[in-house]
Amino acid sequence: MKLSYSEISTYQNCPLSYRLRYVEGRPAEPGPALSFGKSIHSALEWLYSCPTPDPPVLSDLVEQLETCWLSEGYSSVEEEARYFYQARSALELYYRNNILKDPGQFRVPAALEYKFRVDLGFCELSGVIDRLDKTPDGGFEIFDYKTNRRLPPARRLAEDLQLPLYQIAAEKIWEIPVESVTFHYVLLDHRHTMFVTGERVESALAEVERVAGCIQSNEFQPRRNNLCPWCDFLDECDLMAGKVLSKRGASASPGLDIGQAVDELVATHRQVSAKLSRVEGLKAIVSAYLEEKGTERVGGSRGVAFLDSEGHLSWSESPSACRPDDAPGL
Repeated sequence: MKLSYSEISTYQNCPLSYRLRYVEGRPAEPGPALSFGKSIHSALEWLYSCPTPDPPVLSDLVEQLETCWLSEGYSSVEEEARYFYQARSALELYYRNNILKDPGQFRVPAALEYKFRVDLGFCELSGVIDRLDKTPDGGFEIFDYKTNRRLPPARRLAEDLQLPLYQIAAEKIWEIPVESVTFHYVLLDHRHTMFVTGERVESALAEVERVAGCIQSNEFQPRRNNLCPWCDFLDECDLMAGKVLSKRGASASPGLDIGQAVDELVATHRQVSAKLSRVEGLKAIVSAYLEEKGTERVGGSRGVAFLDSEGHLSWSESPSACRPDDAPGL
């Protein structure tokens, strides 16, 4: 049997939800939380993938967020804008507190977005370790980024299986001493660090083995839990039959202060205007070049500019459009 932490957590919350999603392969409805979280993870992966001990500058991190931003799942352009500016603010806060305060402590991680698969004997455990850092005394610390807007209760954090399982995986894969495991809540820039004891490792493995056994026994009864109002399968749940329980969408989108919205509007318009002015200037240069050389096309490393059937300047970004005998560009 192959299990991931997400699958185990889903079964713990509701076995029926596990069956519908992972056994029957029912797709989850798209929502902003998933795209939001993936975008922040991608930006932080880029930040720490720097091959030198000098971190990238903040403006480059913000630009990378724009590059890797995922737009799926948002109900409107306005909602997406609110999420984007919250992501940007969160990364700026993260950068100030974790990079700028002590740039000398920035170091290339021992592992980054590492996909693992380890044999636990009764099942194969898979997952992704967001970041593994080597500590000054030679140990290691595992980091997992969270994009929750609120901190879970301390009891839930203590019982959560993710960090103990990731420590087990890291020690099996690399045979290294993991000193601590940390949830980093990016939006709050809050770290919750745990020191996993041998007893906690044993209890985590016992729980995973229990879950694996229940799945193999086809035990998929529904279970009420705090996530029921957000479930994609309410209409198929016997526990909800005859009960009025409207499905909730994603949590309310983050607010955007009206002053901040105006500032962003002005700044973005300024950037777009500058780019458009630059485009018009480049078009004039290319048009003049074509007219002077008496040719209809000119190539660069990223594409080709040419005159269309009506004599207007156009261009293609397709690299295949370039030919070796094209002019070398400008």
